[in-house]
Amino acid sequence: MEGTAKLMDHQTIDDGNTAERYVTGRLPPEEAAEFEEHYLDCPSCTARVEAAERLQRGLRRLAEEAAVRVPGASRSTRWSRSPRLALAAAALLAVALAPVALELRQIRRLRSDLAETRDALAQAKVEKGSAASIQGQLEQTRRDLATEAKEREALAREVAADRRPQANLPVLALTQIRGGAAGGPVRTLTLPKAPGWVALWVEPGDADHPAYRATLADAKGTVVFQASRLALNDLGALLITVHSTSLSPGAYRLDVEGLPRSGEPVPVGRFPLRIAAP
Repeated sequence: MEGTAKLMDHQTIDDGNTAERYVTGRLPPEEAAEFEEHYLDCPSCTARVEAAERLQRGLRRLAEEAAVRVPGASRSTRWSRSPRLALAAAALLAVALAPVALELRQIRRLRSDLAETRDALAQAKVEKGSAASIQGQLEQTRRDLATEAKEREALAREVAADRRPQANLPVLALTQIRGGAAGGPVRTLTLPKAPGWVALWVEPGDADHPAYRATLADAKGTVVFQASRLALNDLGALLITVHSTSLSPGAYRLDVEGLPRSGEPVPVGRFPLRIAAP
């Protein structure tokens, strides 16, 4: 049946008058068998075969009637001498084939409308998907802009708070571990109750470098703060400020290195400290 469907398409059937040739026995046996397999499952072709059969039966009756009216005449003579018979046959042919032709035109129109409808639905689906995608992107963009606005407001509040003059800023003077000793005095810094800045006072001693680098790490070695290009103040010390929100209670160490004009950093000293809760 699949091979038949490919061979017996309606365009070929219409162009070749296959149904009429099948009824009148003018189809080759192989083509007749293929068409027979096709039209048994095709309502439009079945209707056309039935119409052709009705036409053949009508023509046969007309021929018989003409033979009765003109006894002894040959078949060709009967047709040529009976204009009414020829007109009646033509009229019968037109009447018999009119429903089939109308049905085929309707089928073609319906197929064309169906194809256009499918194309329109496919296009609408694509446009709907594109619209939904664009709408989703717009919603995500709105959410991102709202989040960014909130972050900017929070940052502006923090900057404004940092610019306000601060009195009684907690300052912790650190003592250097000398000679690699594990023990020694450890200074404790108590965090302020409200978030704010704290300061670490470090005196590098006899070291004299153009600049310094300070690295603050917790007991696990995790770096929580690092600053470079630090310069000594008028008292020969480094004043390092750290925001309290970056510190948690526990043990810390501050490593200070000198930065010469050329070459690798030079270790200056390690300063232990402890951070306590407010």
